[in-house]
Amino acid sequence: MINLNSISPQQAQALCRLKETGNDPLLSLLQDQLDEVKSKLTWVSDDGKIHRLQGRAQAYEDLLRAVEESPKVVKPRN
Repeated sequence: MINLNSISPQQAQALCRLKETGNDPLLSLLQDQLDEVKSKLTWVSDDGKIHRLQGRAQAYEDLLRAVEESPKVVKPRN
């Protein structure tokens, strides 16, 4: 999980900007990739592949969650 309290204000703002209009295709791509990885997890049987896919899924989920949670840590501009 990305600890939003430990990232720089610039990094938090960059994550927050991903929620703006026009970035939907990128977020959709990340969600599609997550869905594809989860689908692969249902039929793969090799333990090594399972662990790699789980790590990949976790990374996508962490990034998508960080984008969603980023407005909570961005300080409003004066």
